[in-house]
Amino acid sequence: MSYILQSNLPATPELINELKAEFGLDKSLLTQYALWLKDAIRLDFGTSYMTGRSVSEDFLHFLPTTLMLVCCGFVLSFACSLLLGILSAYYHNRLLDFVIRIFCFVGVSMPNFWLAFLLVLFFSVYLGWLPAVGMEGGKSFILPSVSIALMSMCINARLIRANMLEVQKERYVVYAKMRNIRGVRLHIVHIFYNAFLPILTAMGMHIGELIGGAIVIECVFALPGIGLYSIQGIANHDYPVIECFIVVMCVCFVVCNAIVDILYSVLDPRVRATMQKQKGKIL
Repeated sequence: MSYILQSNLPATPELINELKAEFGLDKSLLTQYALWLKDAIRLDFGTSYMTGRSVSEDFLHFLPTTLMLVCCGFVLSFACSLLLGILSAYYHNRLLDFVIRIFCFVGVSMPNFWLAFLLVLFFSVYLGWLPAVGMEGGKSFILPSVSIALMSMCINARLIRANMLEVQKERYVVYAKMRNIRGVRLHIVHIFYNAFLPILTAMGMHIGELIGGAIVIECVFALPGIGLYSIQGIANHDYPVIECFIVVMCVCFVVCNAIVDILYSVLDPRVRATMQKQKGKIL
């Protein structure tokens, strides 16, 4: 099939009919969709137009690199956003708070691909500390992880700061202060815990955004992941590859939202109580 598409053979009626029969385009749209959906459920997205290999097998081959990049970016974003958000709320309207807010503003405004170029220029070209492209062990994930994590990190830090400042006005915080609970215990146990729950939704959505950001970042750093593979498929109009990537992205968003909902029920007793009441009414 691929050699026919890449060749310069004339588009004769016989060749067109042969390709239509091979791709199933001679059937009705409803039948085509039903056949595609049946194969997609079995994770069979056909063969690549350009390579002639199974798209699903290629995705499984490139997936570990992307998962490693996304996991590193998420851990970095999660840890740093917690630190920055808590410090910014703790030192509200002081020098450190203003520094963190300026840093977050710049981080949110900077595209990840532009940050990637700056990191390569500074740490790879000028200093020579880290590799610019390719896979050279764990250090090859440092710059890409920072590139995809910065925006999510800054957004979450600002959300944590805003929520903690809002929670400080609640009555239970005032009562805790009346019981002489101060300092770290007040901010972590009574303020941060209650302010963190709404952040779960944003962090769940950011996992999908990290996967989407990996598309561009893998191209910048030439990492052999599904992002680079999908970009090549888009450039070559390789539709089975594009379809597989879209389905994978949709599944990731759905799974992340489901995990967030489960975590809500585990961490928030109010959600558990509501679910039990609804369950009792049904029974």
